[in-house]
Amino acid sequence: MLHTRAVPWINQEEFETVYKWLFADRKQHVETIRRALDRIQAWSTRGRIPFSVEITGMLIESILRDERFGETMSHKELRLLYSMTLVRFVNGLVDQEQKGKYAKTVLTIAKSIGLPPWYVDLRHESTHERLPSLIVLRGAAVQAVAWLHDHYWIHNLNRAEEDDEEKSVKDVKLKLNMYKERRKAYVKGEKQDPTIYVDCIEALIKIIDEDIIKEDIIPLLLGTGGLVPTAKKKRVTAENMSISNDLIQIWTPLLKGLGVGYPSFASDLVSSLIQKLCSTDEYKLDEQLINPYAVFTKKEVDDSTQSLSYMLTLTCWLKHIVSEFAKPAQERTLRNLDIDDVLEGCLKNPNYYTRSVLQHLCQIDPELAESIKPFMRYIDQLLIKSTVGKRKEPDSLETIDEEVLENELKELESQLIDIKSNQRPLKKQKVFNIESWKLHENWRPCPIGMLPNGKMPCLDMRELLKK
Repeated sequence: MLHTRAVPWINQEEFETVYKWLFADRKQHVETIRRALDRIQAWSTRGRIPFSVEITGMLIESILRDERFGETMSHKELRLLYSMTLVRFVNGLVDQEQKGKYAKTVLTIAKSIGLPPWYVDLRHESTHERLPSLIVLRGAAVQAVAWLHDHYWIHNLNRAEEDDEEKSVKDVKLKLNMYKERRKAYVKGEKQDPTIYVDCIEALIKIIDEDIIKEDIIPLLLGTGGLVPTAKKKRVTAENMSISNDLIQIWTPLLKGLGVGYPSFASDLVSSLIQKLCSTDEYKLDEQLINPYAVFTKKEVDDSTQSLSYMLTLTCWLKHIVSEFAKPAQERTLRNLDIDDVLEGCLKNPNYYTRSVLQHLCQIDPELAESIKPFMRYIDQLLIKSTVGKRKEPDSLETIDEEVLENELKELESQLIDIKSNQRPLKKQKVFNIESWKLHENWRPCPIGMLPNGKMPCLDMRELLKK
C-alpha cells in the first residue's frame, strides 16, 4: 500500500531550483547559495523537513562561514563549528536507520547506508576526545556535502523523473483503454456520436511524441489486448486466416490518426510487427494441409506473445495492411507506408509467417510477384530444408551418441585389462620398532646449576670487572 509523503516544497520544480542554487559555484555565486539556504530555512517553518536537506544546508553554511569570516574566528571556534555539524550529520543519518527491537551500533548502520566508517571515528573523537584538526574537519565537511549530493539529492531528482515517466505511461494506457472501450460501444451501435472516441484520439496525440510512440504506443498496440485480442476465441485460427471486421473497425481510426499526426508511425509499426513475427524459430509445417505455406502449427509456449494464435493474428494484420495497397493512398489506413518497407522487412526475415505475407503481396501486385519469384523460391527451399533437417536431427544424434558410448566403453575395457596385466606385487617393507623413551642406566640426578661432579661452579666476575 502506497502512503502519501508530505514535503515542505510546493512542487518538484521548487525542489530542483533549490538544488541548483545550493550546489552552485561558491566562488562566483555566493548570493545564490545564500538564497538556497534562506529557502531551506523557510521550508523548516512549513513543517517537517527531511534531515538530509537540513544537514546539507548546515554543512554548506559552515563552509561559507569559514571561507568568508574564517580570518576573524579562532581555530577553536572553527573546529567547534565543524565538529558540531559533522556530529549532527552522523547522528542524524544513523538515527533514521535505527529500527527494530534491538539497537545497532553506529558503525554497523554507517556501513549499511554506505557512509565511510571514518566518519564514525571522527564523530567519536569530536565528542569524547580532543577535537580533530581544522584541515581534517574542512575536508570531512566537503566530502559530507558530496556524499549527500550523490545519496540524497540526485536520487530524489532521478526518482522524480522516473515518477513522471511512469505517470506518462499510465496516462497513455488509460487513454488507449478509454478509446478502445468507447470505440467498441460505437461499433456495436450503443452510441452513435463519433466524438466519444475522436476526443480520445485527440487527447492521446496531445500527450505523446515520437519517442513515446516507439517506446510505449507501439508495444501496447502489439501486446495482448491491443491489435491481438486477449480472448483466444477472437483471434485468428489456422482454419480461418482472416481477422474479424469488428477488430479492424475498432483500431482503424486510431491507426489513421497516429499515421497522420506522425508520418514515421506507419513504418515503425510495420517494422516492430515483423520483428514480433521473427522473434521465435519454433515453427513446423502442418503435414495434413495441402498447401504447406498457408497455415502453420507451433509448439505450445508459456509466453502469450509467442503463441500460435498471437502470431497468426499479427500475420493477418500485416496481410490486411498489405491488401490496402490496392486502394488509393488517401483511402489507406497507413497512408504514409511504402510497399518497399513491407517487402524489405519480409525478405530480410524469412519464415513461414513473413512468407505468407509475401504470398499475399504477390496476389495483389502480379508485376512484383514476377520480380521476387527467385526470392520466393529460395525462401521455400530454405524453409523446407530447415524443417527436414529438424526432423532428421534427433535420430542422427541418437545414433552418434550410441556409437560414441560403445567406443568409449571398449576403450575403457581394454585399459582395465592392461592395468590388471601390468600389476606388480607390492614389496614388503621393513617396519622399525620405535621404542618409547626410557631413563639411561648411568643417569644420576643433579640439581639445576650444579656440575655433573656435584660441585658448584664459580660464577664470580670480579676479575673481568677489574680489567
